[in-house]
Amino acid sequence: MMRRFARIDPAKLEEIRAREIDPRALKEAWVQMSDDAEAEMERLANEQPDLPIGVAWVDATGHPRWVTHPGPLTPHAPRVRGCLPRLAPG
Repeated sequence: MMRRFARIDPAKLEEIRAREIDPRALKEAWVQMSDDAEAEMERLANEQPDLPIGVAWVDATGHPRWVTHPGPLTPHAPRVRGCLPRLAPG
């Protein structure tokens, strides 16, 4: 959802002195990258249905890696001060 409705403010680009960045081209690139990532996630989910979801994958040094990265990876589950914030009970 975010990828389709994300807006790139040309004034913000000017403010950060981004030289010769075309907001439309930037948006098109953002949408394409998002579509590619979504297709890859769907492909992996279909090929490996037992693969855990909702986790990040990290290498031996704790750096995040994509799940197909060569070498041993371990899942890093979301937790407080981890990948995702926890919502307090209402």
